[in-house]
Parts: sequence; structure tokens; C-alpha cells
Amino acid sequence: MAQQPQNNRNGRQKTIRRWHRRVGYVSLLLVMILSITGLVLNRTEKLGLNQITIQNKIVSALYGLAPDAPAVHFPLDGHWVSWLDGRLYYDNKLIAQNSPRPRGATQLQEIFAIAATDRLSLYLMDGSLVETLDQAALPGPITRLGHSPDHDLIIDSQGTYYNSPDDFLSWTRREDLTDFIPSEQAPAPAPIVEAVLQDYQGQGISLYKIILDLHSGHIFGAYGPYLMDLAAISLIFLGITGLMKRRQNGKNRRRNEK
Repeated sequence: MAQQPQNNRNGRQKTIRRWHRRVGYVSLLLVMILSITGLVLNRTEKLGLNQITIQNKIVSALYGLAPDAPAVHFPLDGHWVSWLDGRLYYDNKLIAQNSPRPRGATQLQEIFAIAATDRLSLYLMDGSLVETLDQAALPGPITRLGHSPDHDLIIDSQGTYYNSPDDFLSWTRREDLTDFIPSEQAPAPAPIVEAVLQDYQGQGISLYKIILDLHSGHIFGAYGPYLMDLAAISLIFLGITGLMKRRQNGKNRRRNEK
């Protein structure tokens, strides 16, 4: 009869040891993250974590700073018009936000024009906006934008071409297309690409915030804090099962001494 309780105790101890080991292995990485980041955060001022910023593709992806699509670039007589996720640039200068994807950009005589499907925006050569013509002021949806050799604006509206003889007050259908020079996308120089991307992403994320979010789990997304909560709970579990093992070992030692 005494053998059965002894077998039950041994079975419970094996189960406790097995789960203690499993939880220890699984939680080891999370506990190390909590411990190391906690130590670093306690020395934030000494290490100057707030003065260090990180800007790279991984950090941009983690914090949602990466653009949804690559930038679009149009050459413009020695300058560049770029568009990235609704932000419009003239060289490295931000000139518009919440802007639709452009169909083209072209240099006129004293100004330049940027066209989207339903609007045409006119800018001075310093990037200042002159005016924007909405869909009601256009001859139709803009498919392409271009100019003549004399830098007169030409609009391609679904295969029909128009120009304006009176500073965009009216539009005339254009039959002769032999001198039409369309605006085409092209790869921009590296400094333009980098300047546009840097403006879009800002100055990066401080190292303090990255380590703090790693410590709290927020860097792993919406469920990250629960993951770190699980690590804390696992420590409690390991402490309790460790005490249970120690207590049982003490009982076994006393029993053997008798």
C-alpha cells in the first residue's frame, strides 16, 4: 500500500521537473531580453541612448516607416520631380502632401507642371505652388503629360491630345502630334533618392525607444507585450516549481537519513 503513494509522488516530481525544464528552455531568450534591456535602460543617461538614432530598413519596417511602394521620379530640365506615398518633391524639397501619384511632370517656359489623373498643378521654379486646376477645369482625365519643343503644355487625355492657347483658361484639341515630347519616368540620381527617402522616414528612431519597445514587447507588434507578460509569468512558474523541487529533495534526503 505504501508503494502506491510513493509512485504517485515520484510521478508528480517527474512531471514538475519535465515542465520546469521545458518552460525554462522556452522562456530563456525572452528572459535574457528582459534582463539585458532592463540593465541598459537603467543606464540611459550615461550611455546617451536618447542622442543615438537608428535608421535602416529593418527599423523602418518595424516602425512602419517603410513606403508602400517605390518612389516615382521624373526628370525636369536639370531638376527632378519625385513622388513617394503621397509626398511630392521638387529635387529634395517637399512641395505637396496627400498628393495622388503623378502622370508626368514637364518644364514650361517660366513654370513647371505636374499632372495627376484628375488635376494639374503649376509651380514656380522655386517649388512654390501657383495654382491647381481640378477636373472641372481640364478637358478630361489625364493619361500622359508632355510639351512641345517650345515648351507649350500638351495633355494626353485617353488618346486625345490638348493644349491651352490662353494660359489654361480653355483647351484646344491638337491633331499634330509629331512634336509631342512626353514626360517619362526615369531613375533618379542617388542623392535625390536618398534625400526623398530620408525626408519620408524622418531622422530615424532613437536607440532608447528601440530598447524600451524591445523590453516591453511593443517592437513585436500588438501581441508583443503579452509575449513579455508570458516571460514574466514563466519566471514565477520557474520559481514555484524550483521551490517545490527543493522541498521534495529535502524530504527525500531526510527520509534517506532515517
